[in-house]
Amino acid sequence: MKHTFPLITLLIIASLLLGGCGTSDKESVIATAVAMTVQAQASPTPKVIPSATPAQTGPGPTLAPTFTPTVTIPTGSYANCMVASLLSEAPPDGTIYKPGTTFLKTWHVQNNSDCTWNTGYKIIFWNGDQMGSAYNYNFPQAVPPGQSADLSIQLAAPDTAGNYRGEWKFQTPDGQNFGVGQYDSVLWTEIVVSTDDQPGYGITSVTYELKRDPPTGCPTNTRYTATAFVSFSGPIKQVILQFKHSDGYNSSKIKLEVKEATTMTFEEPWTFGFTNTQGPKWIQLVQLFPTFVEYNKLNFTFQCN
Repeated sequence: MKHTFPLITLLIIASLLLGGCGTSDKESVIATAVAMTVQAQASPTPKVIPSATPAQTGPGPTLAPTFTPTVTIPTGSYANCMVASLLSEAPPDGTIYKPGTTFLKTWHVQNNSDCTWNTGYKIIFWNGDQMGSAYNYNFPQAVPPGQSADLSIQLAAPDTAGNYRGEWKFQTPDGQNFGVGQYDSVLWTEIVVSTDDQPGYGITSVTYELKRDPPTGCPTNTRYTATAFVSFSGPIKQVILQFKHSDGYNSSKIKLEVKEATTMTFEEPWTFGFTNTQGPKWIQLVQLFPTFVEYNKLNFTFQCN
């Protein structure tokens, strides 16, 4: 159908020529017309070749997005809730137990965050000796910001004699773990398991806290008060303690009976005049009975400023 117009034209020309020619001439004209017709039909139709497409410089076609499954990680909705401090604990570290003895470990913790800790928060086992506990415990009550509460777990002394330590942390409802203090420290409990009929109970730890009154200035008299925190590993029928000062002064004797593993506090004051600022000073707690034991010293310097 593409060559219809040229073919008709040639036939018309051939007819006109035949009309004015002889037989031999007609045959020649017909042959010529047929040849021209065949040549016209055989000639390929010209094709339009597109020019080369220039390199694409703009944005390409928009592709349908490919869905890739992702794991949703908590974004930190509780980021401001993970600030805590340990105020006290019981029983103290170093407490001596008979094998299999059950006991309640209690940490008195303050909520220093901006959130209320609800019962979705947990105490979780972190490391060390589990001592028969579960892996996690929900908080027993809500703890508003700035408030403190006792957080306790039930533990049991192992059956084999030795020293044991278990570490714990807290966990927010969205699974973020945190500890206590500036360094996000773990909570822990350390116990001693003894098979002796009469274990050697005694003092396991002595730490100090020092306060100055007034905190600054140079009054006629400045009062320092040392507070000793003394932990006992179990009942002691009689124990005698005493404070010593670096200037040779000894305090009155402290006589007491310890009925169970506990931590006790003892205060020792020391007053300085504004001229008594020479050299470093210290206060030290010692045990006089049942055996003589010197514990670490509390070192300080009085500065009149």
